[in-house]
Amino acid sequence: MQLIVDANILVAAFLKAATTRELLFDEEIELFAPEYFAMEISQTIKKDKILRRYARLTKEENEELLNFLLEPIKIIPEEEYNSFIEKVKQEIPADDAPYLALSLALKIPIWSNDSAFKKQSLATVYTTPELVKILRP
Repeated sequence: MQLIVDANILVAAFLKAATTRELLFDEEIELFAPEYFAMEISQTIKKDKILRRYARLTKEENEELLNFLLEPIKIIPEEEYNSFIEKVKQEIPADDAPYLALSLALKIPIWSNDSAFKKQSLATVYTTPELVKILRP
């Protein structure tokens, strides 16, 4: 199954070694993300709130964990989905537009727990619990 992975999924996997992290490395799933994803993840993970929550990890350990979690995700350059950006901005907040645009460009669903994606009608979106039901019936 091919999916566009939203940043909130990677953040969830970063914060807890559980189902989300297992799905990231599931051999049945091939993950893609827009170029914007790397910047969004870097900014989110480096926020003081998250780093304080995980103070037991050193800065180097945080970086190693982040790099490990990014391994299965193929980053797609903006020029491959840019032509869909204007269309999707009418359906979803601007910071989520690259994910929806990439979904339309590649014609594959999105994996996200962000409720904004459920409000749009251009692409199929699966939450983590929905993916678990599909992949582990």
